[in-house]
Amino acid sequence: MKGNLKDLDKLNLDDFNYGRYIKSCGYKGLINSNYFNLIGQNKFYINLGKIKIYMRDTFRYLYKDSSNFINSCLLGIKDDLSEEEKDMFSKTGTSHVLAISGLHTGILCVLIAYIIRGINKIYKLFILVIIMALYSIMVGFSPSITRAVFFVTIMYLAIFLFRKRDGITTLSLIASLLIINNPYTIYNISFQLSFLATLSILYFNKIIKRKLKFDIISMTIAANILTMPIVYYIFGGIALLSILGNIVIIPFIGIIMNLSLFSILLFEINLNITKVIVYINKNLINMVYYILDKLSKIEIGYIEVENPNIIYVIIYYVLIFSYMIYKEIKTMKEQENEIQGYCL
Repeated sequence: MKGNLKDLDKLNLDDFNYGRYIKSCGYKGLINSNYFNLIGQNKFYINLGKIKIYMRDTFRYLYKDSSNFINSCLLGIKDDLSEEEKDMFSKTGTSHVLAISGLHTGILCVLIAYIIRGINKIYKLFILVIIMALYSIMVGFSPSITRAVFFVTIMYLAIFLFRKRDGITTLSLIASLLIINNPYTIYNISFQLSFLATLSILYFNKIIKRKLKFDIISMTIAANILTMPIVYYIFGGIALLSILGNIVIIPFIGIIMNLSLFSILLFEINLNITKVIVYINKNLINMVYYILDKLSKIEIGYIEVENPNIIYVIIYYVLIFSYMIYKEIKTMKEQENEIQGYCL
């Protein structure tokens, strides 16, 4: 290959540091070249790519326009989504379902664990890890996918080994490993939103759940506590109807994903059963889209901010993390007093 290597430190697009973004995705440089020679191919990646293309094309054939949503949720392919669809999910605070995350990998892990439920737990864990590793490679190793796959795998490992699960410690370990591997990962929006949303749920969900008994509502509020400032600053808006939006879509996302997988597995075996599954699944997707579309058109449901102020974001995070540190110190002191009282 012949070409010019661009200096990423000087690669800016208006006010956007494109070079830093490229580095945060794991790339070392950018080369402009008019000539290259392909000297070899990796069959492993080629075959995974063929599986992904087969799934994408089959979903398109079976589901037509509804395949855009399925391909986004299962394969991480968002190119086919229209601007209207993206805007609808953004205004209803449900954009997270379009990016493969812990929600999606968790659903897949439950399905896999159920299918192989009768085998030895060590073999079950091995199969689960292999399938999730192949899946993460197939859909692309973004920070959110890497975090989700590693997090779910470690949590399942704790279950199989009958060990206590510590979500925050696990999350911290995964974040540290990713940052050590690539320090620029910390600038990646996918990394920031994925880890902050998970940390927020792990920490605040149990507090909110004491007042609100509905899991979807408490988890939605919890996830927004640490991610809302970044969404406000980067995307210039706040979705006030995110709770309603998530109540609409979260209960159905697992059903839609599982039915989509069953339809593609049965496509070559029994077309009649596949048609029934596709019919049910398309109607579920259409129903979700209809409700989200209505919610997205409510004027007071979304606040657009023209010039987000970074000072507000900094103050918000200082206050929130100060509260979290204060609560942790208080808990540690209470536990220490309990131990001293027990010893006395």
